[in-house]
Amino acid sequence: MKKPLVAAALSIAFIAAVWQACLALYYQSAWAVSFPLAGVGVACFFAWATFYAIGGQKSGFVRGLATNYAGVVWGMVMIFIWGLFGFTGTLNIVGAFVGLFVGAFGIVMQAHLKLFSFIPAAFIGSATFFALGATINGATLFPTLIGLLCGAILGYLSQEFSKPIEKWITPKPKITKEK
Repeated sequence: MKKPLVAAALSIAFIAAVWQACLALYYQSAWAVSFPLAGVGVACFFAWATFYAIGGQKSGFVRGLATNYAGVVWGMVMIFIWGLFGFTGTLNIVGAFVGLFVGAFGIVMQAHLKLFSFIPAAFIGSATFFALGATINGATLFPTLIGLLCGAILGYLSQEFSKPIEKWITPKPKITKEK
């Protein structure tokens, strides 16, 4: 059994359970009414997955979150362009084509910049924006951006927390005295 993988599994499982418990408490509170964050948990897990897919560490935190956020911006660009054509009738199809063409092109082209070079993270950010409502307003953007930030943070914390767990579950070598 691979000790680093077991340690990561324990760390991620514990932090994910705490995160979900916190969300449950939040959704039962008055804050959920005054500051709704529908979908923040989903966004969190998308960014958490991004963190590990990009390779973790501090650089993965920075690059993953920046590229997730860039994907959200590209998602807004797609919706804005689509809206210029109208969301009904034949022009809806044209607007969708042009908006998605520009957005997907931009997502891939930004990978020329090292900070945004992990293309899947941008598509994940864009998909998160679409999954949480695809509207350019606070009801979509706050849970999207907050959830992505929380996911990057929890990804980093779970990686750091796995290090002491790995030491704890790894047997210590027995020291024998030579005669």
